[in-house]
Amino acid sequence: MPHVPVNDYPWQGEFPDTPNWSENFLLAGQDPKAGVGFWLHCGRWRKDLEMFRETVLVRLPDGTVAASRAIGNANSSPEGPGGPHYAIRIVEPGSKLTYRYNGGVRRIPSEQMKRELVPEGSRTPMKFDLAFESNADVWDLHKVGGSQDFLPAGHIEQIGRVTGTFTVGGEVFEIDTIANRDHSLGPRDNKELKNHQWHQGYFENGISFLVFDAVVRTGDRVVFSEAAVYEGDKLYEAELELPWRCEDAARDHDPVRFKLHYANGTLDIETTEYMSDSYGSLTSPNDQYVGVYQSDGEPTLVLAEQSVRLMLNGSVPGYGCFERTINGRVIPEE
Repeated sequence: MPHVPVNDYPWQGEFPDTPNWSENFLLAGQDPKAGVGFWLHCGRWRKDLEMFRETVLVRLPDGTVAASRAIGNANSSPEGPGGPHYAIRIVEPGSKLTYRYNGGVRRIPSEQMKRELVPEGSRTPMKFDLAFESNADVWDLHKVGGSQDFLPAGHIEQIGRVTGTFTVGGEVFEIDTIANRDHSLGPRDNKELKNHQWHQGYFENGISFLVFDAVVRTGDRVVFSEAAVYEGDKLYEAELELPWRCEDAARDHDPVRFKLHYANGTLDIETTEYMSDSYGSLTSPNDQYVGVYQSDGEPTLVLAEQSVRLMLNGSVPGYGCFERTINGRVIPEE
């Protein structure tokens, strides 16, 4: 398939006349010292591509999640996307971005998100001001874009250092950690997605990894299973050996172990602790919600976002974020 170019800036000009075309920006990470995990998404709303749907999940040390979903374009500009409360700005393409938010959120126990959509109710003020900086190689995943409908044809990721603060109510959390950002664009539809694994991890010896793996419903077929290993800022393509994929949300704290084979050896990676959880859900073609959407008593595809502690080769501690969709009903949405 043709290579769909993805740069850091939002799409400019007329939008492609392509069904289910989308563009998404995401920053995902955790700071083990602060006890805060974050999944900060901003994507074009499929019903009006001039608007952005911001979906913000911040996992806090007490087991609650600061969660919000909103649609608009008040903070959108040629220098970066933005919704009603959230703004991303590309300061230096390929190396520096900022992420800012100022709005009211729901602060709820993470387990509540697993049972239902986050209901309306009392709001808590939240602000964050984060800077992402990186000299790391960019991981380009366009080669798998034509193998399925879930991942757009253009997709890039990059690890980097994130610094700044989250202020939730009267609490201030200082952030200094390694995290992952991505930018994708192209058609997207979740209708065939059964589950996916999108994992990132960072170890004390300077080794990091990125994993993206997906299974579709027809024939339980693995449509892509991709991985990259970083030694410092240098990226190596890797082969993923993944013996288990979570298909039951009740087992989302089961240990996960997998191997990455790359030019300089094999990494044996396992979870040692789930530090915090947050949950969303997906509908078809490509909308997402905070909390798990229920239809006729059946959950939709559960989107689990979790902070984890990791161990490399049985001896090197690390941390990271695991994102998984877990098999459920795919609800078509008008």
